[in-house]
Amino acid sequence: MLIRQKTVLSLLAQAGKPLSPMVFVKLMFLLRHETDLEKDLTVYDFVPYRFGPFSFVLYRELGSLRRNGYVTSEEDRIALRNRTRHLAAEKARELPVSVNEAVASVVARYGRLNQHALVRNVYARYPWYAINSELPEGRSASTVCPKKAPPAVYTAGYEGKSVDAFFNDLLRQGIEVVVDVRANPVSRKYGFSRKHFSDIARKLGLEYRHMPGLGIPSGARANLNGYASYQRLLERYESEMLPRLSGEIGEVARLMLERPAVLVCVEKDVRCCHRSRLAEAVSRENHLKVIHL
Repeated sequence: MLIRQKTVLSLLAQAGKPLSPMVFVKLMFLLRHETDLEKDLTVYDFVPYRFGPFSFVLYRELGSLRRNGYVTSEEDRIALRNRTRHLAAEKARELPVSVNEAVASVVARYGRLNQHALVRNVYARYPWYAINSELPEGRSASTVCPKKAPPAVYTAGYEGKSVDAFFNDLLRQGIEVVVDVRANPVSRKYGFSRKHFSDIARKLGLEYRHMPGLGIPSGARANLNGYASYQRLLERYESEMLPRLSGEIGEVARLMLERPAVLVCVEKDVRCCHRSRLAEAVSRENHLKVIHL
């Protein structure tokens, strides 16, 4: 079990009562943002969603805790199951003392607030996460006006990020369209396979477009073993593949003149990703500056 999943069990144990989904998520959010766990990149990230800060990864793993019998199955209340409460307590005790102390501090400070008061508190102090809220508190509390990114050829790689952190970054940048340029959009990491990735984008108000023809087939990526081999592959991509893709490149170039769009692929280091060469080709078409997010 992951440390962050044990942290969920610790929070539910220390809360000592069933929590509404909204209260549960807000407490996990405050644990992430108001304790030393803020510095821990393995814990949950959050993104502005329908009721304020939300984590798709957190809810995915909450489902796992339910299936494994630690958390009750009811959708409208989140609590430890009585018959496995002792097992959950054992898992929580495996956490570093600092993590359990962080959980205790959040429960002591916010655990007695009712849902309405907790939501208002979070929205007032973290207005960014209220920008997509459907709640009245969100419309009145948020003083943040989401910006629209200026015209440019944007690119982004998701390697090393959770899907929540990745989309939160794109929203903060003012991106409106995600152009997935992976030839084969599958991933072992939750949220980045095409189905989940496109679903989450849509839920956050972003348009998703998959253009696999702009990617590099997986067979061509076999046996990559260092920077030099990546560069040889990208040189072949630029000299052999891109000249045959003028139609797709023109489509992306026109889109980026109309709306803030980003070319998305895996690699964190853009120098080792075909999106770097693709972005330059798009830039030559629409004369926009290339910006790697």
